[in-house]
Amino acid sequence: MTGNREVSTELSQTVFTADELKKYPTVRAIAASVHAGEKSPVDTVQESLAAIADKDGEIGAFREVWADDALATAEALANRDNLSELPLAGVPFAVKENTPRSNSIVQKLEAAGAIAVGSTINPQFCTWGVTDEPGHIVRNPVRPGRTPGGSSGGSSAAVAAGMVPFAQGNDGMGSLRIPAAACNLSTLKTTPGVIAGNIGGNNWFGMAVQGVLTLDVDDLILITKTLTDDKIDAVGHDAPATREVFVDTASPVTGIPVDKRWKYAAETAAKIFADAGVTVHSGKDAKVPYPLNPVPMLARWTAGVADSLEEELKQGMPKEKVEWRNRVHAGLGNVLRRSISEKQVARARAKVEEFLPADGVIITPAFAAEPPKAGSWHKRPWLANMASNMRFSPFVSTWNYLEMPAGIVVEPITGLPVQVIGRQNQEHVVLAAMKQIAQGSTIPRQLP
Repeated sequence: MTGNREVSTELSQTVFTADELKKYPTVRAIAASVHAGEKSPVDTVQESLAAIADKDGEIGAFREVWADDALATAEALANRDNLSELPLAGVPFAVKENTPRSNSIVQKLEAAGAIAVGSTINPQFCTWGVTDEPGHIVRNPVRPGRTPGGSSGGSSAAVAAGMVPFAQGNDGMGSLRIPAAACNLSTLKTTPGVIAGNIGGNNWFGMAVQGVLTLDVDDLILITKTLTDDKIDAVGHDAPATREVFVDTASPVTGIPVDKRWKYAAETAAKIFADAGVTVHSGKDAKVPYPLNPVPMLARWTAGVADSLEEELKQGMPKEKVEWRNRVHAGLGNVLRRSISEKQVARARAKVEEFLPADGVIITPAFAAEPPKAGSWHKRPWLANMASNMRFSPFVSTWNYLEMPAGIVVEPITGLPVQVIGRQNQEHVVLAAMKQIAQGSTIPRQLP
């Protein structure tokens, strides 16, 4: 494990933009250079390994680096006759450490020509929206002094630092979208079953799905199409136009204020659709009917962690290695698991889908506040971790519970990420809306 210092740097009050990430080569650019014969897969892997060697001592994103294996894979790939037919030919990527290389999502990426260069760190049992553990804190390359989010925080930090152009991760309560938003990346949490790949156990009772973190939406679309055998198309003339947009900037958790910058980013993203003549609803007309009872979602989250803890103990994990915050979380899960029912999800989702028409999207802020400072959150009480997670990221977890697709994209005028949600199995609508947001509007607007 790479060594790492705890971070105490104060956050700058500057409005962050995605400009820092534009200097890194995209998945599309790397694959195109390999297809054209300008670079070999060995070249692209060597460049990634050099970036990891140069940067990861400071960032601390990687658990393991598979240099020899990646180079051997690259050499074999370079000799393939069908290299030009592979959509991800020679593209290096990182694998979240809770995902074995035998997992179908990793195999699918490798079959498309991508090359795994190492595994990235996640918090214990992937429970929290920050990524740290005893002796190690993963840093945010985009927001210095802040966490890169979690639980796919190592993956997001690796991409945001330019060590790999994309990384695999998974999302059970926002574990792709929180780190994507914290690091100004793009990601998509799909409807369960759209992207193959088990996360482990019962997938947090259906809430957890596999996915990727990318530098931009176009890379996300390319990889999503690859992972779904071209079943999702958000580009080209056949992509559906967004029918209606509902922008709701109020926190779904009562009592949690939302910073005006994050609200403004969501409102600005919605204005892009209004400029294009799409009907945009706001205010009372756009109030999302969030589930009022948090216990069913909390039960699935905590019981999922309880199952993970039990499995790890069976495999020989010493009890003293279990973080106190996770002991409390799992204990709560063992109490609440008896309340879990599929009817709860169906009823709550029906209310939202009655509100949201087909081919429509909901836009919310990605966060209510800046991500918390990077630090030893594993040493802090369960309640402190819960309060921190809810304070900055109240918008994400509902969509895991309702099993509806939700993505993160950077709104270009404010430079802040927003969340886009669609109906079940309408990933193509969400991605099309995300692409439209990323392209922005030709009508200039002032920052507040």
